[in-house]
Amino acid sequence: MKPVETFPRIWTVVLACSLLASIQPAAAEALTLDDYFSHALERSEVVASQTELIRQAEERYQQAGAALRPTVSGVASYTWLDKGARDTTANPTRQPNARLTATQPLFRGFREFALIRQTQALAGALGEDYRNAQMLLFKDVTQNFYDVLSLEQDLRNLHKQINQYLEREQELRDRVRIGRSRSGEMLTVQSTISTLRAQVEQLQAQLATAREAFAFLSGLPAVTPLRDTETLPTSLDTIETYLARLEQRPDVKAVQLRLSAARENVAVARGARQPSIDLNANRYLERKGSLEDVDWDVQLELTIPLYSGGSLQSRIREAASQSTQAELNVSQVRRQAEQEIRSVYQSVLLDRSQVEALEMATAAARKNYEVQRHDYGLGLVTNLDVLQALTAYQENQRALDRARYVSKFNFLRLETAVVRRPVAPVGTTP
Repeated sequence: MKPVETFPRIWTVVLACSLLASIQPAAAEALTLDDYFSHALERSEVVASQTELIRQAEERYQQAGAALRPTVSGVASYTWLDKGARDTTANPTRQPNARLTATQPLFRGFREFALIRQTQALAGALGEDYRNAQMLLFKDVTQNFYDVLSLEQDLRNLHKQINQYLEREQELRDRVRIGRSRSGEMLTVQSTISTLRAQVEQLQAQLATAREAFAFLSGLPAVTPLRDTETLPTSLDTIETYLARLEQRPDVKAVQLRLSAARENVAVARGARQPSIDLNANRYLERKGSLEDVDWDVQLELTIPLYSGGSLQSRIREAASQSTQAELNVSQVRRQAEQEIRSVYQSVLLDRSQVEALEMATAAARKNYEVQRHDYGLGLVTNLDVLQALTAYQENQRALDRARYVSKFNFLRLETAVVRRPVAPVGTTP
C-alpha cells in the first residue's frame, strides 16, 4: 500500500481515537443524574426565587396573626389654645400631652381568623410551587442528561461503523489489486465513509449544543463527563396505581390550597360588614387642664359599618368570583395532570416494546452481516449485499441505543409525574 493512500486512514483513526477519548472520560470523575441535579438545584434562580416567595408568605402569615394581638404605642403632643374667654385654669393655653396607648381587638367579624387561614393556605401553596419548580428542573436535567449520553453513544457507534467500512475498504483495495473486485466497489465504500463523517460533524454540533445546556443548568464545565446509573424495572405497575398518586403532585396540591385561600378570602370580605369591638387604654405620663390628675382611662369601642357606597358588597362578589375561578383552575390542573400521567405511561409501555423489538432486530442484523461477509469471501454474494447488511446492522444498533436512553428518560418522567422520584436531595427543601 502506498504512503499517500495510507494517510487518510491514519488521519481517520487518530480523529476517532481523540474523539472517543473526549467522550469517554474517567468514570471516577463522571457525574450521575442525581449529582447533576444537585448542582442544577443550587444554581437555579427559579428555585431560589420560590424560596424567597415562601419566606415572604411566612412573614405575611405572621402579620395576619399580629392582628389578634394588642398594639402599644407612645403618643406625645403639644397644643396651643387661643385664650379668648376660656377658663385658663381648666383649659390652659399651653397643653403638653404624653401617654401610652394600647388597643386590643376583641371582635372583627371573625375576618382576622379567616385572614390567618388564608395566608397559611397561600404559604402552603408556595411551598408546593417550590416542589413543583424542583420537579420541572429535574425533568429538564433528565432530558439534557440523556440527550448528552445518547449523542455520545451515537458518535461511538458512528465511529465504529466508519472503522468497519475502513476495514472493508482495505479488503476491497487488496482484492482490486489482484483483480478479484472492481474499483467501483471500493468507491462505493469510500462514498459511504464520507457520508458517515458528515453525520459525525452534524452530531458533534448537536452534542456541543447539549453540552452548553448542561453547563447552563449545572454551572459546571461543559466537558464534565456523565455516567448513567439508572436502571429500568422488570415490570411496570398498572395505570391505576399511578393515577392513585395524582393528589400527591405538588401542582395539584398548590391549586387546591389556593382554592382554600380563595374561599377564606370570601369570609374576609364578608367579615368587613360585621361590627367590630376594640378595647382601648391610655396611660398618661403628662397632661394639663381639668383632667391633669387622671392618670389613665379605658374605652370600649363599637363600630358598625352602615354605608360605604356599595364597596363592601362589591368586594364580596369579587371574592366569590375569585373562588369560582380557583375551582375551575383546580379542575383544569387535575385533568392536565391525569392526561400527563396517562400519556407518559403509554410512552413507557411503547418504549419497552420498541426496545425488545430492536434488540431482536439488531441481533438478527448482526448475524446477517456476519453471514454476508462470510459468503462474500466465497464469492456467493456481492459487495453491495455486504454493505447493505452492515448498514442495516449499524442502523439497528444506533436505533437500539437511542431507544434505551429514551426509555429511561420517559420512565423517569413517569416516576416524577407521580412524585415517586425524589426531586430534591436531602436538606434542600425549605
